[in-house]
Amino acid sequence: MYIIAQDGSGDFTTIQAAIDAVPAGGRSPTLLLIRPGEYRERVVVNKDHLRLVGEDRDRTVITHSACARDKNPDGTERGTFLSFTMLVTGRNVEIDRLTIRNDAGDGDTAGQAVAVYAAGDRGVWRDCRLIACQDTLFCGPLMPKVLRDIAPRTADAPCVDSVGDAPVTYARQYFEHCFIQGDVDFIFGPYRCWFEGCTLYMNARGGWYTAANTPQDQPHGLVFHRCRLTGACPPGRAYLGRPWRKFARTVFLHCDMDACVAPEGFRDWDADKRITSRCGEFGTTGVRADQSTRHPAQKRLTEEDAMALTVPQVLGGFDGWRPDQVIPTWFLCGDSTMADYPAAQAPMMGWGQTLPALLPEGAFVQNCAVNGRSSKSFVDENRLHFIDCCLRPGDRLVVSFSHNDEKPDPARHTDPEDTFPAYLSMYVDTARKHGAEPILATPIARRHFDPQGRLLATHGPYPEAIRRLAAEQGLCMVDLERATMALVQQAGAEGSKAYYCHVPGGHPHYPDGAADNSHLCERGAIRIAALFLAGLRGDSANGETTTFAAAQDNLDDLISREDSVYR
Repeated sequence: MYIIAQDGSGDFTTIQAAIDAVPAGGRSPTLLLIRPGEYRERVVVNKDHLRLVGEDRDRTVITHSACARDKNPDGTERGTFLSFTMLVTGRNVEIDRLTIRNDAGDGDTAGQAVAVYAAGDRGVWRDCRLIACQDTLFCGPLMPKVLRDIAPRTADAPCVDSVGDAPVTYARQYFEHCFIQGDVDFIFGPYRCWFEGCTLYMNARGGWYTAANTPQDQPHGLVFHRCRLTGACPPGRAYLGRPWRKFARTVFLHCDMDACVAPEGFRDWDADKRITSRCGEFGTTGVRADQSTRHPAQKRLTEEDAMALTVPQVLGGFDGWRPDQVIPTWFLCGDSTMADYPAAQAPMMGWGQTLPALLPEGAFVQNCAVNGRSSKSFVDENRLHFIDCCLRPGDRLVVSFSHNDEKPDPARHTDPEDTFPAYLSMYVDTARKHGAEPILATPIARRHFDPQGRLLATHGPYPEAIRRLAAEQGLCMVDLERATMALVQQAGAEGSKAYYCHVPGGHPHYPDGAADNSHLCERGAIRIAALFLAGLRGDSANGETTTFAAAQDNLDDLISREDSVYR
């Protein structure tokens, strides 16, 4: 997770700098949390697998003032497609709770001024405000001049010489509970797009909500489902759309339309680009529900027609994409035994770092664990608050602390009978208020043997405090202390070194060697992650706190996966 804050309290002060720093690759999306403020910058999202989240939708604003009538160095106008505030070229990019605005001004003077240019595939926009005047939202491919303009930031999104000649496209965008404001064709382009529960707001100037540019052989274009069409224009000055291309495809399903909507509904662009039966509506409510006054060529969909238009049908494609079904994220809260480590510290690894490789498809991991943190300092540094901003129903919040709570340092110390369970309860309450599942895990064992070769428990009363809280609140709990003690004891004083960061002198990252009995190496991290998943499955199956023995039956397939990854 990267934090962007203008006041310097985060990892970056600008959104573009954070995006530029994101490494390529990885199955789980990189999470960028943007703190409130007005970020006046033009943003190019050219990385795949990103999730940008605003801490507060109305107070987290990205804005720019470019417009079509701005001049190039040679004196020519830059045009519509270089006027964007945000351009997304990456694949699997999700934007949550942001206001994205182009404040260039009225189209009569500024011309087109795009707020969002959505060029990548599998884009998801939830609870966003997209605000401009003329041409607010373009969902379509890149063009060579756009690629030249954003260089050196590369892009793999579809590219065409002219958007008017775009071939059949399989790129898709999904908008849910968004507020989209503009005028004169302010939602336009050739992509397949689904708008779920959105508000379309026409400015006082009036115009057309949509201008689809759907290729002839493409079965779907713009679909609006359970949306509200309103605005500030005089009654009848907001048309449902006009065809930017002859075969434009735009459908409104179960939408509420107030008096600003024109009784005619759709309108021809000109004598060549006319409305056809590829445009239509069904189940309209509100002041403009009467379809008897509609354009004669638009289709009056039947109930069967409407039922056939679903998210899987319109957006599913060859990969069965279902953006309406959120993939759960596991947020990990913990210390250095769980945290991610850079390659320069290898072979040291936290067990949370290896968890994504062992998880089945259908879940993401955000490892928010940080070295040296306790349950208290993690909260005091606002790290739990940042996770609070990103949690959604169906997510999991995995909490494992103790190593640093045990230390006398006042900034980190908690009392196992009092403040430690109180802090853990904060994590539990945070998860539950979002419909996420809190999961507690006792700390992993330190490798500390007595002279007789017996492994000693070193965490005092803290693990028992976790067990007690889990029992009192009916929480899922994985007993990693008992599981890892059994694992390390079985390996013995010498064999257990293979699980911890023991390296001989001369190692490129540890010239003097290392004999760390708290932190793990790659093999140990994989084994502990496998133990955690086995324990989690045991807890889910039995409805009780699991021990190493109870989880052993679930471990074999996970260990085989661990061995595969390790090899």
